[in-house]
Amino acid sequence: MKSHPARLAILLCFALGVRAAHGQPGTVIGERGDPYAPTRAAQPVAPQDPNRYPITVQQPAFRFQQPGQQPSGPPPASPQAADPLRYPLPAQNGPPPGQPPVGVVQRPTFGPPPGQPIAVQQPAPPATSQNPGELFQPGQIVAIVGDQFILYGDVAQTVNQMLEPALAKATSAAARREIEEYRKPMTRQVVNEMANTKLLYLAFLRDVEENAGRDKMTEVKQTIKKKVRESFATELDAYRKQVATADKEEIQKMLRRDPTVVRLALMMKENNAESLSELSAILARSGSSLDEQIRQYGEHKLGKQMIFSSIKQKYEVTHQEMLQYYEEHVAEYAVTAKARFEILSVKFANFPGKTEAFNAIATMGNEVYFGAPFSAVARKGSQDVNADKGGAYDWTSQGSLASAAIDQALFTLEPGKLSQIIEDDRGYHILRVIERKDAGQVSFLEAQQKIKDDITAKKREADYKKFLASLGERTKVWTIYDDMNATASQPNGAAQR
Repeated sequence: MKSHPARLAILLCFALGVRAAHGQPGTVIGERGDPYAPTRAAQPVAPQDPNRYPITVQQPAFRFQQPGQQPSGPPPASPQAADPLRYPLPAQNGPPPGQPPVGVVQRPTFGPPPGQPIAVQQPAPPATSQNPGELFQPGQIVAIVGDQFILYGDVAQTVNQMLEPALAKATSAAARREIEEYRKPMTRQVVNEMANTKLLYLAFLRDVEENAGRDKMTEVKQTIKKKVRESFATELDAYRKQVATADKEEIQKMLRRDPTVVRLALMMKENNAESLSELSAILARSGSSLDEQIRQYGEHKLGKQMIFSSIKQKYEVTHQEMLQYYEEHVAEYAVTAKARFEILSVKFANFPGKTEAFNAIATMGNEVYFGAPFSAVARKGSQDVNADKGGAYDWTSQGSLASAAIDQALFTLEPGKLSQIIEDDRGYHILRVIERKDAGQVSFLEAQQKIKDDITAKKREADYKKFLASLGERTKVWTIYDDMNATASQPNGAAQR
């Protein structure tokens, strides 16, 4: 039975407020976490002199050796026999050129291996003459869904917005080239996502037309357009307030929930924009427009509403299913060791030489040893990214830090004790473990809720794929990658998805 368009508009407005069961995934490229980290646990040394770190100390209480390295020089003295000062400042003339100060670990350069480009099944098409960095011509059709076209220019706008924050932070041509390696797989991902979104949106319009009637569609579409703009403005305003105070982890979670609007909120924050007109000007510089972003937002929201109305949201999960899942994925429920810690750091790049950097870290270590609050010393002089938080880091998993030296010390140092001065490729550090939890295994009883959620998500994903396949039987979908795959396997063939 046909419904009055006004009544249908109210229902559509309500639908916009419901979040989709399957958020559109977004690819985010970001920097790896900054934490550094030491080597072995340092033993406390009882002070025998009112000055803990004298400038004239030549021999430390003990020093770390590289794995497999033979100790050089005289054997280390016992903590009681050596000078009691823990972080001795170097002599005025400093260490020999290229050598570390006495008592400091000489470590090789380490850190995460250079990022590997994501493999793409087919070679990329040749770059255009207008823009060597682009994969296709801006006006080239990269997907067709029913009677709707998706142009490369639309896809490139989204990909550019994803890459722009990382490219802006790149400090060298090599870094920019490494980031650009992600353009091909990201473009393919966005093309498929836009095609699926368009497919869902057309299904939504078909459903509306069946209820409202073809003669009412013009009026209904105008109502939909108005409600979409209102919803967009409301959601953008809400995310702007959240982004203003969110940390990196919170922002990543928001991007996974709603990559489009959160990305625009971040764009406004980075450019100090306060109005939609200012956002429109920013988008224009990247080749996009506010109307285009709102259109994509509306299609995404309304298409996702089709999922809610077509796929059940609650699934029955039996105890036997959960037990079998746990046994098949037992490795996923292993818990790595983790720790909370605080750190003081100085970076070589901020000093004329290692001697000056060593003096700075030793001075901060003395202040903490003689009673100054660690957090106050960190805020005043540390050069770590968390210095404004008192140098404190929340629970960090073993093996997740960029610095192997700090990671090693974090999981060997006795909690509550200051480490020795630690050197890595970025600078010198002093670490104190606040709390540490050993590695272990999550029991089946503890994991039941997560297992149930995982099984439910898998069932919902399977139903989602079946639903898309059923829509594809009514509406033809083609992407440029279908042709590329067909050409690779069948030179004269063309694939329909």
